[in-house]
Amino acid sequence: MNLFRHFRQRLVYKSALKKRRLRIKAESLAVIDQMVVSLGKKLPYLQSYRTELVPLIYRTSRYLDTMLDSIPGPAELDPNHWDKDPLIHSMFVSEKHTRELIADSEPLRRFFQGSKSKIAYALLTAEKREKTISGTEFVGEIVQRDVIQKAIFFEKQQVTMPTDDLAKTRRQVKYQLFSDLFKQAAEKISEIKAFKSELKRRHDVITAKMPLFTDKEGQKKMGELHDALEKQIEEIGATLDSPEDYISPLKDLLLNPQIHISARPVLLKLNSMGILLNDYSKQKAKEFLLAEFESSAGKRWVATWIGVERESATQQF
Repeated sequence: MNLFRHFRQRLVYKSALKKRRLRIKAESLAVIDQMVVSLGKKLPYLQSYRTELVPLIYRTSRYLDTMLDSIPGPAELDPNHWDKDPLIHSMFVSEKHTRELIADSEPLRRFFQGSKSKIAYALLTAEKREKTISGTEFVGEIVQRDVIQKAIFFEKQQVTMPTDDLAKTRRQVKYQLFSDLFKQAAEKISEIKAFKSELKRRHDVITAKMPLFTDKEGQKKMGELHDALEKQIEEIGATLDSPEDYISPLKDLLLNPQIHISARPVLLKLNSMGILLNDYSKQKAKEFLLAEFESSAGKRWVATWIGVERESATQQF
């Protein structure tokens, strides 16, 4: 009896494992197919490497999930809460600014025009700025003057990818992160091609000028430059000599996505003036969580999931 139960458990486990592997493969291929549609011309041979890329897509997918898990929320984005909600009060300079962001959001407008949903779940992003100032600070009951402090403020707020379900919004953001990685690989290939074209242009110019140099010294210098350019053209040509060479930049990105984009949760503790307070400060503070993203290009931004009610949004449109 115990043997039968053990055998049955093994069958159930194998069946579940098989279903999981098939689901992972289907989800990974769906990502690749979407990238083929949008970037197939810039990433040649992508279609041919669909199956081979599945493990790398799955590995990157798990990393992106970890990043998305660091995003807090959803917080309710309601202009009427500007003076009550620490997050809204810190992210926007005024209630009017909050209303303007919602009114100017084309993604929100399109969503509510095409959906009957009472609420839109979206991603709110912004650039976090820091400014060093001199101020006062209480240490116990003693006031210290000329204390170096940091003022935190936010710019370029955006509401993106609204849907009627937070899980859908999360999937859209994840696809966008995948797209960014694929675009980086495409840009790498474009840079190699552009560099090769520039080397060929220089080579042609040198070739045309060589007969103009009649002295031995000039001929020697031009000959050396000509040979060096030919060697460079040959070397860079070898970097895109096969289909594998076109996929290699993408594989490198998928193997090490953490090098190219990262995210971490950040707890901000600000006073009413937006001054960053330390853990020992006794000032009244507004605390809220954000996820801080950083790309290898040096771009940094913060994000939180939000919910925008139809009634609140349509009043602004």
